[in-house]
Parts: sequence; structure tokens; C-alpha cells
Amino acid sequence: MIPAVFILNPAAGHGRAAGVWEACRDAALRALPGAVCLRTERRGHAAQLARKALEDGARRLVAVGGDGTFGEMLEGVMGAAPELRRAAALAALPAGSGCDLARHLNYPRGAAELAGLIASGRSRAVDVGRIDYAGLDGTPLRRHFINMASFGLAGDVAHHIHRMGKFLGGTLSYAVSSGWILLTARAKPLRLEADGAALPGRYYLGVVANTSSIGGGMLVAPGAEENDGKFDLVLVSDMSRLKLWKNFPRLYRGTHLREPGITLRRISRLRAESDETVYLNIDGEADGRLPAVIEMLPGAVNVIC
Repeated sequence: MIPAVFILNPAAGHGRAAGVWEACRDAALRALPGAVCLRTERRGHAAQLARKALEDGARRLVAVGGDGTFGEMLEGVMGAAPELRRAAALAALPAGSGCDLARHLNYPRGAAELAGLIASGRSRAVDVGRIDYAGLDGTPLRRHFINMASFGLAGDVAHHIHRMGKFLGGTLSYAVSSGWILLTARAKPLRLEADGAALPGRYYLGVVANTSSIGGGMLVAPGAEENDGKFDLVLVSDMSRLKLWKNFPRLYRGTHLREPGITLRRISRLRAESDETVYLNIDGEADGRLPAVIEMLPGAVNVIC
């Protein structure tokens, strides 16, 4: 049985992930003798590698990259047989642009400490989000997420970054793209239904959060817990652009929830629709648009914490 499989996305972090793995490899292999590293070759490959690794007996899967790499690995795990999924523990070796999951879980930064955590740290069941949504061409799609699914401004930012690239690194690229999008942002009419309650209105942003941060450290949902069986739904209603600009820096401090027009409620299911094009951001990735149905899958996977 393979003790652990590291799934490396060499393109993550503008190519930084390969160097991070080289720096951590010796510590990782000392902590987990017999572990192997598999490199992704294309988009979606991490899902295929993860599923095959589980079927071959691996019981620890580690994404070497950013949240996107972890998300692909998660997709492979969720597609495996339930008994294999329940027997596995997932972890992240942060080497991408955002790495919000590792930040939320307070993973250590040192190679030896992180390798030790992956090798001997306890795992616990954490929640997973499932989202059914429309692709850019209208094709029905489904995927899973561990951090957040968002729409509105966050979707616009993700699509802007997808076009422009993260040439300034994760956190700064998200901040610059967000500032640029805010210059022309407008609230869009949305039809929302949260656990059966209708919440129609004009919104700039909706975030369905399973963990606390997005975009390399924006504390959108500072109180979110990954294992409480509920999402934190954060909504930013229509307001003046000046007020929107004033509230933007508060995202990094997690103090925006005190402001009028920004609300938080805890939910397990959300339906979101609009007659306008509203883009999605799923774990930091530009992926599709509304309509979408987002549901909570409590304790669906085990994560080393």
C-alpha cells in the first residue's frame, strides 16, 4: 500500500509549485517513506490521478499547488467509491497563488513541520459543497468545492484574472483585479432562495462559504467552520459605489459584516438565478455562470487538520 501520493501541479503559482516541491521533497519522503509524487499534465488531470491513487490503495492524498489543484483532487475523490473516499485523508502542500484552504486550516509554513503534520496529523470529516450550474455555453455542469462558491463581483474578478493572469502573485493580483472591476461594477437583479426562503433583490456579490477566506486572504466569512454542516451565505446588496469602495478594504480584516447592506445567514442550500449573465467563482476558479443550485454535503471527506 502506498502511504501517500503527492499530486503536483507544476503550473501552479506561475510555475512556483515545482520549486516548492523540490524544497519540501526530502522532508516529505523522510516523514512518509514510500510516498510518490505524480505530476499533472493538463487541466482536470489531478482528479484522474487522485481517483486512480485511491483505487491503488493510497490513503493520504496531498495537493501540491493552490486551491484549484486541491479542488481538482477533491473532484477525483468525490468520484471514487464511498468506501475509498471515507478511508482517505486529504491535505495541501500550499504552492499556488491563493492557498486559502491551508490558510484557513493554519497549516505550518516550514517544510519539516508541514511534512510531519501530513504524516502523523489527525484527520477529521469536513463538509463539501456541491454545485450544479451552467457552463459558459449553457451546458449543465456539476462539481464540488471545499472553500467557497461565489457569484457577482467575485465571478467577474475570477474571469478577469483568467484573461489577464496572476502576474502579480495571488493576493496582489486578486486585489488589483477587484479594484479594477469595482470601477464599473453594478448590482444585478438576482432571484435567491436560501433553505426555502426567497431573497430577491439587487446584489453586487453572493458568497456561499464553507471556509473563511478567498482570493489569497480576503476574510469574506471570518466565522465559517469547515465541519459544522452549514454554509455562511454572505450577500452584498445594492449600495453606492463610494460605499462599496469603502467596504472593500474591510474584506481583508473581516470587519465588513458590520456594515449596512452586507448580511450573513447560515444555510444548507441555495438556488440562485438571474435574467442577466452572472459569472461564478468556484474555489478561486472562473467556472460557469448562473443559474446554480448549491448544496451542503456534511462530513463528506476527511482532511488532515
